[in-house]
Amino acid sequence: MTEIGAASSFRRFAGGPSASSFTRVETLMAKRHPAARRARHEVSHDPDDVFLARILQISEWAKRNQQLVVIGLVLVGILAAGIVYYRNFQAQRTQQAAQQLEAIHQSLAMQDVEGAKSELATFLEQYGGTPYEPEARLLLGELYLRTDDDQQARVVLEPIGASPREPIEFQAAMLLAAAYEQEGRWEDAVEVYLRVADRSELNFQVRDALAAAARIRADQLGDAAGAIELYERALNTLEENDPVRGLIEMRIAELRTAQSS
Repeated sequence: MTEIGAASSFRRFAGGPSASSFTRVETLMAKRHPAARRARHEVSHDPDDVFLARILQISEWAKRNQQLVVIGLVLVGILAAGIVYYRNFQAQRTQQAAQQLEAIHQSLAMQDVEGAKSELATFLEQYGGTPYEPEARLLLGELYLRTDDDQQARVVLEPIGASPREPIEFQAAMLLAAAYEQEGRWEDAVEVYLRVADRSELNFQVRDALAAAARIRADQLGDAAGAIELYERALNTLEENDPVRGLIEMRIAELRTAQSS
């Protein structure tokens, strides 16, 4: 036996791999190679492809949950209809409030004070929360003060006058402070007057509020120094030739004289 034949016989006897076996192994290794797996499972990141994939996913979900989709659409429709109805209702209510308040102004023009008070009280019950509520409260509070019903005036004016920010609220605050004065609530009155003075942008309103607070400090609280301080602040709101300036300066002089005596 030759050496080649012996080697060949040895490989067959020992079970060594044949050429075909090597070919199968290489094929399997190629299939299992990471690069091959990446090529086969690579995901597209193209925006259009991602969008279409999402659409397909949503479509499949909707098919599987058709009943939920129908219920959701019905609820959205009900909500939209409710919003439209509420807006129409509020617009109609606001229009009715404007018409009613105009009728009350006509009653006031005819000097029907008691009738106007009753109508305004009803107005606040029916149209509270509309843009015309502050005006109605201001009118009713003023009528109550005019008829010496300071407690009712305070109740009506406090919601809009206790912490004023808007022009009509500053007017209500001045009336509220006057109601506190009629009830003898001097500190509360001063507090509201000073709130107006600190927040209002109208010089005449600032001046009137400071002067009223100074008057209470001097006449009711016995605080001459505090009154002088407020009167001096009021002077800063006046022009040099304003006739009111002389009255305030005279009042300051009187208080200083009283302090020194």
